[in-house]
Amino acid sequence: MCIWYTQRMYQSAKIENWIYLRIMKKKFIGTILGIAIVASIGLVIDPMQNLPFAFAEKPHGKYQKVTTTIPNEQWFSFKGITLQPGEFLDMVDTTPFMTTKGHVAMYVPCDSQGRPQIQFLQGIVDVGVNTLAPVDPEYLQQLSTPGKNCLYHFDIGTKAGVTDFALINNSTHAITFGDRNTSTFSIVEGLAKLSG
Repeated sequence: MCIWYTQRMYQSAKIENWIYLRIMKKKFIGTILGIAIVASIGLVIDPMQNLPFAFAEKPHGKYQKVTTTIPNEQWFSFKGITLQPGEFLDMVDTTPFMTTKGHVAMYVPCDSQGRPQIQFLQGIVDVGVNTLAPVDPEYLQQLSTPGKNCLYHFDIGTKAGVTDFALINNSTHAITFGDRNTSTFSIVEGLAKLSG
């Protein structure tokens, strides 16, 4: 009886071991198969596939179109700043990021006709380069007080991209900005310089 019991236990253990190994083998194969499926999906589907993706050649390297790591919005208060006639204020430098699309809204001093006493400029300023050019603002009469402060807004950026944004006093007298003279500045698309 002892021999029979031992043989029976041995056979039972072999069967249990065989079943356990079969289950583990299936789990192992299932795990490997799952990893392979996930890896192949990762190779086929680009997680950034919904993004516009293009490369553009620039004078100083390659750039990649970017729309997801932005928009970046900044709010500025000009309170207490005085600009003499012809004097400028450097607002933003996005180097090495090249801004292609953005928007600015400004509440600044204006004359009695609703014309701004300052001019907004955009372009590229670097060693030996100055492409700053005026941007034409749109006057928002319903939110303005001609002769005091007026609200303007306008789109910024160019197809090739710009990095520098500034204000210049285009009046004939000094301008001291007050409490309510502010600006919002947002970037919604641009070109990021690739390494190398």
